[in-house]
Amino acid sequence: MNLERYDTKVTEDALTFEFTSIGPKGEIHKIVVYQHIEGNIFNLAFGDLNGEIRSIDDLIVSDNKDTEKVLATVASTIFDFFSVYSGILVLAKGSTQSRTRLYRRYLTIFLEYIDQEFLLFGELDEEIERFESGKDYTAFYISKKIK
Repeated sequence: MNLERYDTKVTEDALTFEFTSIGPKGEIHKIVVYQHIEGNIFNLAFGDLNGEIRSIDDLIVSDNKDTEKVLATVASTIFDFFSVYSGILVLAKGSTQSRTRLYRRYLTIFLEYIDQEFLLFGELDEEIERFESGKDYTAFYISKKIK
């Protein structure tokens, strides 16, 4: 799969990635941060970078007409993260229900590709199961397949 994506700037520990969305609304700085939750679970936090206080705004709707390129860029950070960290589960959940639906839609579209490298799970009614298309998951977990 060869999707167009933005170049990222990554920290040495491969936990923070920054890139710039370019579109009709101008240049919008984005950030992806892998945050340790507990044990072997990390949260994938993503949104616009508030440069003044270096925080993530995950509720803003940028609408820079580059959703697929932005999501492909976020997805590409998972490869870099897992190249440094093994035996980890990454939790991804939209900050709103509509964002979670958007992520689910893209995960479904690219499921065949995802399954080549990763194990994808969905959370439904507080239970975690292997991801299946058509289910209304509230969160997603991904881990790198061990080959």
